[in-house]
Amino acid sequence: MTERISRSKAIRLKCLDCCCGQMAEVRKCELTTCPLWRYRMGKEENDELRPVRKNGEKTQEIEDED
Repeated sequence: MTERISRSKAIRLKCLDCCCGQMAEVRKCELTTCPLWRYRMGKEENDELRPVRKNGEKTQEIEDED
């Protein structure tokens, strides 16, 4: 029986598949519209969709209703 792999490992393997097995290309990937892009390095990357405070806590953007 085959052993299951973790979600992060599966995402990493998919990214490697997309980049023809080139680890450097996964790191340099600019396809930010890919749903897996934020997770390609084995952990979630910060971007404009997920702002982070200076102390490392996640923030939620709140729009002013004027």
